[in-house]
Amino acid sequence: MRIREVRVGVFRAGLEIPDFGSANDMVVVKVVGEDGSEGIGYVTDYHHIKEGVYFSDLLAEFIRRVIARFVVGRDTTEYEAIWDELFQRLTRWGRRGFVIHAISGVDIAIWDLLAKEANKPLWRLLGGYRSEVPTYANTAHQLPPKELAAKALEYVRQGFDAVKIRGSLTAVSPEEATERIKAVREAVGPDVKLMVDLNGTYDLNLAMRMCRKWERYELFWVEEPVHPDNLEGYKRLKRACGIPIAAGEQHHTIYDFKLLLESEAVDIVQPDVGHVGGITEWLRVWALARAYGIPVSPHLMPIVSAHLVAAKPGTMWIEYTAPDNPLRSAIFDVFDEPKSIMYARNGKVYVPETPGIGIKLKPQHQF
Repeated sequence: MRIREVRVGVFRAGLEIPDFGSANDMVVVKVVGEDGSEGIGYVTDYHHIKEGVYFSDLLAEFIRRVIARFVVGRDTTEYEAIWDELFQRLTRWGRRGFVIHAISGVDIAIWDLLAKEANKPLWRLLGGYRSEVPTYANTAHQLPPKELAAKALEYVRQGFDAVKIRGSLTAVSPEEATERIKAVREAVGPDVKLMVDLNGTYDLNLAMRMCRKWERYELFWVEEPVHPDNLEGYKRLKRACGIPIAAGEQHHTIYDFKLLLESEAVDIVQPDVGHVGGITEWLRVWALARAYGIPVSPHLMPIVSAHLVAAKPGTMWIEYTAPDNPLRSAIFDVFDEPKSIMYARNGKVYVPETPGIGIKLKPQHQF
């Protein structure tokens, strides 16, 4: 089906985000077919640069004024050709970050429309591996250790068998991170998987020192221990640390992941479908990781990520943020469906059988 129009909406969840102090925005993209049918994509977690200046507004305008010109008039089946042309034409201005995020939102919308054309849910169009998708609970609550441990235990009692906490320098000191890890491990017991996210804030020496201390707590992984561009740091840490290393949320396109995998720098890759380049590029990263025998654990974007994990082997689970999580996605404020993904049951979510991704905007957010 030919694409007639690209529409963009910006929604502010009105949440105060710890460490950023700014609204958690969502940019929603609609790709409209010649028959009026709509594909919906989105990217989240945009914050203001300074009061009154928003990344989300800039991203939306860039999609309207630049990206849309390459998309309108094309057929949905040209998704790879569209992606490659956008990447090649815009290489000088952004092989990572802002430009790739814009491509991601449109690419997700194209795939939604493509699946609707096929009258299949996206996960079945892409492979149909499983309908029940395991999750882990993002426990990024900025709480003292004992309260954080209680929150983690609450998630475990809800059916989650894995939890992730924050230890980044933007959140706590290394010593406080250790106290968090110790308290949560003691609360949830030895059988629950426990991960700690450092958000790329440690230097190599600090990461080495703390990982040695944390080995006793049997962490399932340490996430983004050093800056995403510190490839040598990742390699050295992986060789020295007894804890598996995960990374990828701040890596973009297959080229970044090629470096991580060829260098044997990580044990788990975490492509974010909203950051990596959309579904088209996520699938390329998944195929590369599969060839290297490295598991894929998508970063956030739960609605789309659930379809991808449901579609493909070699994927672990999705990252779930509950409605009470201060870092929750704006999906709870903007979308009505798919509830079977938005609200976990016993630590799992379920991909819908409706055509496409299954996204429905709340009536007040229609555009």
